[in-house]
Amino acid sequence: MVALADKTIMNIQAKVFFPWRDEYSVHIPEIDTQHRKLVDLINQLQEAMSDGRGRTVIEKVLEGLEAYTKSHFTSEEQLLARHGYPAISAHRSLHQSFVAKLHKFRMDVHSGSISVTVPVMDFLRDWLTEHIIKEDKAYSAHVLGARCQ
Repeated sequence: MVALADKTIMNIQAKVFFPWRDEYSVHIPEIDTQHRKLVDLINQLQEAMSDGRGRTVIEKVLEGLEAYTKSHFTSEEQLLARHGYPAISAHRSLHQSFVAKLHKFRMDVHSGSISVTVPVMDFLRDWLTEHIIKEDKAYSAHVLGARCQ
């Protein structure tokens, strides 16, 4: 019975566009929770696109993704400021650049000049993955070290 349950879980994960992986954890619970939510929102967008849902549904998901991204980045930047992270300016700049791209993309979808495509979804997934693994993990040790003092 356990083997069947394991296969079911593997099948579900295989169908998910952007599965959460333990390697994405920065070991700061509130940030990991927020990152998981971003992953979920990207998966919702992928699902809406794959299912051929209307532009209104896709726009609503994009609006939620943009709003939550801004909220997460603000929360993350406040955490970095509290812990005196030395590279906060560069980190904030990366956030601002991504929010600007996401906003432009949302506006372009709204105007009908572009649609959600596989390359767009790949960009969202790849950007978040790279950002977490390279940039966020870089601050993780600093913040966790500061918490232990």
